[in-house]
Amino acid sequence: MTLDDLLRVALDHGADSLQFRPGARPLAYIGKRPMPLDHPEVDGPWIGALIGRLTSDAEQASFVGTGQLDGTYAPAPDRGLAAMSFRARRTPQGPALAFRPRSLAAAQPAPPPRAPAAPAPPSLAPADWGWPTESLDALLAAVIDRQASDLVVSNGEPTRVRVASGFQSIPGAIFDDARLLAVFGDHLTPERRQTLDRTGNVDLAYQVFVGGARHRFRVNIFRQMNGLAAAFRPIWTRVPGLDELHLPASLLEFAEFPYGLVLMTGPTGSGKSTTLSTLIEHINLRHERHIITLEDPIEYLFANQRSIVHQREIGQHVDSFSGGLRAALREAPDVILVGEMRDLETIAAALTAAETGHLVLSTLHAGSAAQAIDRIIDVFPEHQQGQVRIQLADVLRGIVTQRLLPRLDAPGRVPAIELVKANYAVSNLIRDKRTHQLPTQIQTGRSEGMIPFDLSLVTLVEQGLVDVDVALRSARDRRFVEGQLADRERLL
Repeated sequence: MTLDDLLRVALDHGADSLQFRPGARPLAYIGKRPMPLDHPEVDGPWIGALIGRLTSDAEQASFVGTGQLDGTYAPAPDRGLAAMSFRARRTPQGPALAFRPRSLAAAQPAPPPRAPAAPAPPSLAPADWGWPTESLDALLAAVIDRQASDLVVSNGEPTRVRVASGFQSIPGAIFDDARLLAVFGDHLTPERRQTLDRTGNVDLAYQVFVGGARHRFRVNIFRQMNGLAAAFRPIWTRVPGLDELHLPASLLEFAEFPYGLVLMTGPTGSGKSTTLSTLIEHINLRHERHIITLEDPIEYLFANQRSIVHQREIGQHVDSFSGGLRAALREAPDVILVGEMRDLETIAAALTAAETGHLVLSTLHAGSAAQAIDRIIDVFPEHQQGQVRIQLADVLRGIVTQRLLPRLDAPGRVPAIELVKANYAVSNLIRDKRTHQLPTQIQTGRSEGMIPFDLSLVTLVEQGLVDVDVALRSARDRRFVEGQLADRERLL
C-alpha cells in the first residue's frame, strides 16, 4: 500500500495518528491503543527514505543536526484526504515518523478517548482445530504438529491441551485408568509400576511417529483423588531463534563469555528454559566447546554441531542438580547448563563452577534481577553471606528476567524482559548490599544495552504486540508506563 492508502485506512478506523517505527508494522493509534495495519514491518532505511521524499535538503540537514523535524504533508488531490502534520524523530533504533490530522495537531492536548476493546485473537477452540479423539497417539501427534506445549490426561475427564497461554478441553478425548495404562504398554516396566505404587508418581519417556519422524515426550504419571493422571510434554529437536521468541539479539552476548554465571529468571512457565536452550544452540553452532546440560526434564534435544553436547536428566542420569554439577567438574566441560538453582548445594556448586573457569547458565524463580541476587545470597547462612556477595559480584555476567504476555496481533505469547549486564557499577551494588538501587542502575545502563522491564512493556505496546491494558496490569510502575505511552503518542 502507498502512504496515502495507509493514511486512508487509519482515518477510516478513527485513528488519531499513523506511526512508523523501526522493526514494526505501521501502527494506527486510536487513543492509546495501537492497531497494526496490514503491511510488512518497516525498518530504519525505509522510514529514512520516506522522510527524504517528504522534506527538502535543508530540512533533512536540520533533522540530522537536531534529531527532530515537523512538517506538513499534502496527500494526492484525488484521494479525498486533508493535509496532515507530520513529525520525524531520531530514536536509538533509527528514525521514526508520525502523521496526524492538522485539526488534531493544532488542538490543545486532551485526554485521549477510550478506545473500544481490542478484537479477540482468532479462536483456538478445539473444535476449530479438529483435535483427534480416537487415540492418545493421535492426540500426541497433533500436539507435535500444532506446536502445543502440554497435554494432560485425567481419569474419566476430558483431556486438556495447553495452546498459547491456557489449557483447552477436548471433550471427546476421555481415558480411564485402564485405557491410560494400556497405552504405555512395555514403557511401564515392572520397576516403574512399583515406583508408581510406592511413591504415587513415576517419570518415563514415550514416543510417537509423525510424518515418519520419531518424536519423544517426557511423561509423568501420578495418582490423584479420582484415579490416575498423566502430563505429557514434547521434547523438541529444533531450538527456536531469538527472533522467533521476540527477544533481543543482544542476549547472545551472554553466550560469548568464556566463564561466569548467566541467570534467566521469572515465574514458572515464562520460557526461561527455552531462552537458555537458544543460547546453548548458539554456542553449539559457533564454538568448539564441551557442553553439559543438567535438566529436569530435558526439553530440547541438541545434535552435536561444532560443540559436543551431553544432556543429563535429573532422576534418570543423575540424582540431583548439585550432584550433577559436582560430577560435571570432573568431565572437562566448558559450558554447564543447570536447569534450576533450587537449593544451597546447587547454588554453591554453580558459583564454584563459574569461579573456576566455566560458563554456567541457569534459571531461578525470581520476579526481578534484584530479587534473584537477594535470593541467591539469602539461601546461605548469615556468616557466609559476605563472602557469597563478593563471589557473586565477581562471577555474575548478566541476568534476564522474562514474563510471557498474551499477544494482541496473533495467537500466542510474547516476552517482556528485564536485561541486566553485570558491569562495574552493578558488581559494586552487589558487594555493598545495595541491590535495592539496581532498578536505578538499569535505567542508567540503557546506553550499554540494559533494558528496564517497564520500558520493555512500552516497546511491546508500541509494536502492536501487547494490549495496553495487559501492559499496565503487568507493569512494576504503572504511572511510568502510562507516562511513556502518553509522551510517545503525543510525540509522534
